[in-house]
Amino acid sequence: MGTVGDRDRGTRPVRAVRDPSTPHVQKFLFRLPVALAVALAAWLVLRPALDTVVCGLAEMLIRGYEQPRVTRLMPVDHRAQVRRADLRTDSTVPTVSLTEVHFNTIVLLALFLALPRPWSRLQAERLVMGWCVLLGLQTLNLVFHVKFIYATALGDWSIQHYSVVGRNVYGFLQYFTDLPGRFASPFLIWIGFNWDHVMAMISADAGRRG
Repeated sequence: MGTVGDRDRGTRPVRAVRDPSTPHVQKFLFRLPVALAVALAAWLVLRPALDTVVCGLAEMLIRGYEQPRVTRLMPVDHRAQVRRADLRTDSTVPTVSLTEVHFNTIVLLALFLALPRPWSRLQAERLVMGWCVLLGLQTLNLVFHVKFIYATALGDWSIQHYSVVGRNVYGFLQYFTDLPGRFASPFLIWIGFNWDHVMAMISADAGRRG
């Protein structure tokens, strides 16, 4: 028979050894402000390139379904100038703020950088794929802005070329991609590409509280 001390040691619960690479909510929140500062700096550096890329992709998408192909989107001072070859040269040139279109890049970068080992190959691949998805959504947002301008802001030309239904549809699409889409998309993309990390954080936090 073992001693009482031996029995006590034998029945004492064994504490699990935590993997330091496992993400935890507190560590994530602690790293988030630094990640946000780095993401903001990266966005400021990449801002002119993002202006050009988003305008180019949106113009390509619009002209792909346009007959005749007359739309030109020109990034000037972080705004997209919406030009049409079939309108008078002295017409007012409407613009769309490109900062509002792609500032949510900061949120996506910060969320990725706040995770453990953000520079690993796996996380880098996830970031590139997630960023491509976000860029596609930003492009659609700009497209709907331009289409809403065409449908409502060009006076008699808009009335002649767009029905009431068309104006309402493009108005809804612009609103949807502006507010819920623009603010929710970085979080949904981050969760979608990092489901394992998110679930590990939730499980670790729930286990610690339990």
